Amino acid sequence: MHTPVKFVICFLLLIGCGRISAHELTPTYVDLKQSYVPNVLTTKLMLWNGRADVLYYKVLVYDKDFKELPFVATPDKIIKLEYSKRQELDVFLGAADARDAVYICTRSQILKGLKQKTVISSKICSKIK
Repeated sequence: MHTPVKFVICFLLLIGCGRISAHELTPTYVDLKQSYVPNVLTTKLMLWNGRADVLYYKVLVYDKDFKELPFVATPDKIIKLEYSKRQELDVFLGAADARDAVYICTRSQILKGLKQKTVISSKICSKIK
């Protein structure tokens, strides 16, 4: 059997046998604006849970090399979000850290001890303009 035919068969089997799901973080590109606190910038994001097997998401802020930066998020840095629900997030960065910040991300948190089929953690990022 030819290699392209094998590829197509494998691809169809993967699509037919499994369901791919993730979460969403919008908007894709965010603007940081001055908050009500001097030298602190903020932005709003919307998180949607598209995974029935995940209830918790962690908010992270990274620089261009994906090194974590300090920030504050409301309602919290770890968010409990039921399946197919939405949650608005406010992220606050100090002006010095905001200069280095490139990505605001959310990562699904897999709970220890759960007997579930999947153990895949998804990470979705929005880029700071």
